[in-house]
Amino acid sequence: MLWFVGVQGLAAVAARGGNPALAAMFDPDRHPGAAYQLAMVLLAAKQPDQSAGLSRPAVLAAPMNVRSVRLLGQALETRDEAAAARVMRAAEKLSWRDTPTSMWVLRDAALANDLPRAINQIDALARRQIQPDLIQQLFQASLDDDRSRRAFAATLGGNPPWRSRFFASMRTSLPPQAHGRMAAMLDLLGKTKSPPSPLERMTFIDRMVDVGDGTGARAYWMRTFGIAPADGTRTPYDPAFRAVATRSKNAPVSPFEWKVGIDADPFVAFQRGAGGPLLAIDPVADGSITLLTQTLLLTPGTHRIETDMVRNPVQKAPAGWQVSCVPSGGLLVRGFAKPGDELSGVSVTIPATGCSVQTLSLVSTDRIGTQPILIRSVSIR
Repeated sequence: MLWFVGVQGLAAVAARGGNPALAAMFDPDRHPGAAYQLAMVLLAAKQPDQSAGLSRPAVLAAPMNVRSVRLLGQALETRDEAAAARVMRAAEKLSWRDTPTSMWVLRDAALANDLPRAINQIDALARRQIQPDLIQQLFQASLDDDRSRRAFAATLGGNPPWRSRFFASMRTSLPPQAHGRMAAMLDLLGKTKSPPSPLERMTFIDRMVDVGDGTGARAYWMRTFGIAPADGTRTPYDPAFRAVATRSKNAPVSPFEWKVGIDADPFVAFQRGAGGPLLAIDPVADGSITLLTQTLLLTPGTHRIETDMVRNPVQKAPAGWQVSCVPSGGLLVRGFAKPGDELSGVSVTIPATGCSVQTLSLVSTDRIGTQPILIRSVSIR
């Protein structure tokens, strides 16, 4: 009994370690784990015949062990591709958790133009968070043609655990030339039982804005969120603050809508006025706090920002409008109809190139003696 226990213990050590001399001491019929380790070393040493010779008895001894089956298939590839393919397809049926098998299946499915099989392997790799760079490339490749998009949308519609990672990867890596394909995939996903959430759609919109495709982003936003064409022509959108005043704190916000700055809550509030909501701005001790932002698509040329305030005029306003280019972030030079008035009569000139998308920001000032203000609306001409 002690001898048996000792042999089993050493065989287990050989199966876990990389010592080929130790692994060679054990009968592959009785100790398939040790045989697998030695066969793997032989294959790495470019001795596929010897590796296959060891892998066969290991597979017969443990036919449900996907690693041994896959290793036999790899060893056979150099001399008998048909036999190797049969063995690898057997490995495919045993487990979706063996990465080398998944990689082989992906290639085999691509050569056979078997899209559902390929999507299954992408799903398997993504679920295990294996090969993230490859998975990101496969995600993008799945958008390339209508057939792939339909298969991929059906998989996403099943709410796989990697769905959020897919949208996160698209937020940072989706190339501009793929925007149309992504929109088409989202339309297909909208027909499944798990359509894109507002936040997922907004992720795509934010990506388009970030890379300068403001026109495409605005068109997609208006179409998918049901923005009336008459509202979409207003500059800025929601000029009287009706939407932002009633919006819940956790609602997804388009870049083309007013966003309240992350540090602005103590200084920004919405009050009810006779004609609608009023934007109340209190003085800020420190300057350069972003109170409100919105993405614009102003045409090249000079534009003028006008602000309708209650109790005009205010000698020292606590904030002023600024316009910057996207994605560079460069601030545009402002002109003022009245010295010191950064709210009304503020003019900016949009250059002919490099600034097709802009950000309008209401930024606090730190001038001494600023006064609270109430704003009814803002417009740009």
